[in-house]
Amino acid sequence: MWLLKLPFKLVAIVLMLVVGTIGVLLKIVSGISHVALGLIMFLLFVGGVITAFQGNWPLVGMVFAMEVICFAASLAAAILVEVVDGIFGGLLEFIYS
Repeated sequence: MWLLKLPFKLVAIVLMLVVGTIGVLLKIVSGISHVALGLIMFLLFVGGVITAFQGNWPLVGMVFAMEVICFAASLAAAILVEVVDGIFGGLLEFIYS
């Protein structure tokens, strides 16, 4: 049985190398983007508070929508990193099976 799995395991090793490299790069880029998005979200929050005190409610709604978009982008990046880690883990389990 191990002889039947051998070619697939060899292909899985190459895929694991590619997916692992993509995973590391995604973690680095995701970490940097989370810092940048956190700063942008903080500035949007301060701008939203200022516009709320001014009573400009349509602009408050736009600022809130932009903050929700930033949060969704951050969440999507984290989910993408977890998916790539799951694929890497599945390939690792297949190789050791």
